[in-house]
Amino acid sequence: SGTNPALAGAVGVLLMLAGLQPLLRRPAEMLRRPGRVFRPAMFLCDEYQTFATVGEDDPAGDEKMFALTRQSRLIPIVATQSISSLRAVLGQSEAWRALLQTLRTRIFLSLADDSSAQIASTLCGQVARMKASYTVSEQTQRAGASLLSGSAGGGTGSVGASKAFSERREPLFHPRDFALLGNCQAIVMPYDGRRSLDARRCYLKPDFLPVDRPYWRAREGGEL
Repeated sequence: SGTNPALAGAVGVLLMLAGLQPLLRRPAEMLRRPGRVFRPAMFLCDEYQTFATVGEDDPAGDEKMFALTRQSRLIPIVATQSISSLRAVLGQSEAWRALLQTLRTRIFLSLADDSSAQIASTLCGQVARMKASYTVSEQTQRAGASLLSGSAGGGTGSVGASKAFSERREPLFHPRDFALLGNCQAIVMPYDGRRSLDARRCYLKPDFLPVDRPYWRAREGGEL
């Protein structure tokens, strides 16, 4: 692959498509053999931006492949550097959105580029929050100023202050939140198999740590 990266990428795409082809034929096999239990299949791919393809009007493409193989009990798990790297490979069209929406659960680690952080913030949605605003007013009659000290003064006066609350829509997670994620921290948009849940912050524990050691204990001990 070091001498010809393009050829290595093409071979990788062909191998990926060849592995997914039997899953496209599985629904017909399920109808012919309803008593058989078909085990789930998993598609696991790191550096997915190297192998991603989209078909748009063409029937070929990963966005259609993942949608069709869902009935075949396929679990696709892919990891990419960022959303921007995926867009750079797939071109300037909006086909990357169709590919992204076929992946129901999304896990965002720290994002360095502002474009990916902005897209991730938009995908997480907005939430209504109450914001407070303050107003202070002061009135006085026959206002004047001292020639010696320069301070303002006058006759009788009144001071008023008011506080108001208003509902505003703002991102559930701002783009800056994605840039400030620490080690083993993620913002997750989970899907439980029936419905999509609200985005939330999750704390991840690597497999090299003991099972009985909580995340916060490991962080306090400098292991994360």
